[in-house]
Amino acid sequence: MPVVTALRATRRGHVAVHVDGSFVCSVSDSLVARWRLFQGRELDDDALVQLRGQASAERVLTDAHRLLGHRARSRHELSRRLLQKGHDDEAVAGALERLAADGLVDDAAFARSYVADKRGLSGWGSQRIRRGLVELGVDAALIDAALGAAATPEGDDAELERALAALRRRGAPQPPLDAARRRAYQALLRRGFSTAVAYAAIRRWSADGPTGADET
Repeated sequence: MPVVTALRATRRGHVAVHVDGSFVCSVSDSLVARWRLFQGRELDDDALVQLRGQASAERVLTDAHRLLGHRARSRHELSRRLLQKGHDDEAVAGALERLAADGLVDDAAFARSYVADKRGLSGWGSQRIRRGLVELGVDAALIDAALGAAATPEGDDAELERALAALRRRGAPQPPLDAARRRAYQALLRRGFSTAVAYAAIRRWSADGPTGADET
């Protein structure tokens, strides 16, 4: 029967388990205690498979918590990052289920936070926010709910006010007004506001200028 031949501390604070003279996996102190690992401990093949599986699950959760410690992430983004780190599909899927059960991975909450951040801090329009959430793998229904699915195609009043505020931060339009409006229009599109919202905001912004009667 396979025998634990060495338990060696690693630089990252784990314990490297060697069985029959060969490295098997790295585990935490808690796994060492749970498995009652010591030099000379016998482990059959099934036990070794279980130990490796638990060690893998432990590593992927550690990496997941580290990634989430930097900032919130969508389920898709977190999965992609963990797979890039070399974790296998099964371990990542298990970790995501556990994190979801603990409330640490929640795409609905993530979408709401993303919308609030991009609207309030970055000044993005709904279209750019939607593109960002789609790229992060968030479900369309959750994106609609976070943005406010009741918004009309022309854009709701709040979206128009955000676009207008972005323009007013640029200052009142200065002559030549046609050029100022073109620049403002392109700026709003880059921020992700719809064409309809951009036009409506520019009409109101034009009233701030020295020749408010000269409107589009």
